[in-house]
Amino acid sequence: MLSLSSDDARIVYLATIYHLGRPGAELASQGDGVDGLDGGLGLRSVHDALLPALGRPRVDIDLSAYQLGRLGEALLGVSNELRTYGMVEGRSAVPLFSETMAWLYPETVETPGSALDIVERTVMLRRRLNRTIEQATAEVEAARAAETARTRAERRWWQVWRR
Repeated sequence: MLSLSSDDARIVYLATIYHLGRPGAELASQGDGVDGLDGGLGLRSVHDALLPALGRPRVDIDLSAYQLGRLGEALLGVSNELRTYGMVEGRSAVPLFSETMAWLYPETVETPGSALDIVERTVMLRRRLNRTIEQATAEVEAARAAETARTRAERRWWQVWRR
């Protein structure tokens, strides 16, 4: 369970827009189904859960360990995109990013450079979540290693060509 302030929820929502706007983002999140850590869900379910809750003072969302790792990546990516957005006068190559910025942060329509102020808040959120994201990433990696070890143990000596 991740508990977010209203401002943090807007940043996380923007990060999901960034993530979902990348080609193949949700295809990559289909993952290998290791012990249900990813559950076949990338950040689409996080995006869908956040949308109706954006106006609330506090937002609680459930994330799997896999989704927490993806969220960490998305927060880093959206920081870079916000810098670019601020420098190129409110344009973005990410689908729906500019529209979402105008909706979440209307001040950036008149002054696109103000998006650079949001970068600082995004980086601070990522830092606050850093330990949680690291633990989640370690959990996913451990589950993948255990799955690899299990499949290797199941392999018969005459099936060495199978991977």
